[in-house]
Amino acid sequence: MSLEAVYGIINQAKASELKTKHYANWLVNQLESLHRVISLKGSEPVADLSQFVIEYIELAPRIIECVADCAATSRTHKLFKPFIDLSINYFVHPSVLVLRHTGLDGLLIRAYQSHRLIEELYENNHSLRNSPICELQATQANLLAHHLVGEPFSNEIDQAIQVTLRQLVSMPDYYHLDLNKYLELTNDCRWQPVNDAWIHLLENHGIHLNFMQGAC
Repeated sequence: MSLEAVYGIINQAKASELKTKHYANWLVNQLESLHRVISLKGSEPVADLSQFVIEYIELAPRIIECVADCAATSRTHKLFKPFIDLSINYFVHPSVLVLRHTGLDGLLIRAYQSHRLIEELYENNHSLRNSPICELQATQANLLAHHLVGEPFSNEIDQAIQVTLRQLVSMPDYYHLDLNKYLELTNDCRWQPVNDAWIHLLENHGIHLNFMQGAC
């Protein structure tokens, strides 16, 4: 299956949500139970959270596409292909547990799996982990998605992703692998809109994560 299929699945879910407001209605009941580190500054918190979820989901195939392009150009396609294929499969061939969740709820889980897989891929290589493609805002967006997916399910996903990483690459050899050629390509015009979207994803919807508040 291709990324076109992923975009099709996302567009179908968006159209369904526009008619039913199913996920937005669910969010209404979640506002009072949001973790205290999450602050919603906008005048329409449900709309802000809903739009965050939609854009978070849409970013998954966009990132996969950029990774695939950079991997092909830098001749690292063999390394990245298993991650690309798995990220696509999260959407088109979800597990039985994920299939229980429909609409944007289910797609948020699939996007979370995809984003976390790429995050772990980057975090476990010295060339990539301190680069601009590992923006703090991306990690914070994943933390918010983690909360919206809900525990313990999101914790189980995190654990599964870590196991998957070690099945696909050899550690610690992968950590020391020089991926600077790949990294250089992430500075081109294809990545810029994606990086901008990550950087401003929370801010654009009046969402702030205050970890000092969570420590109180």
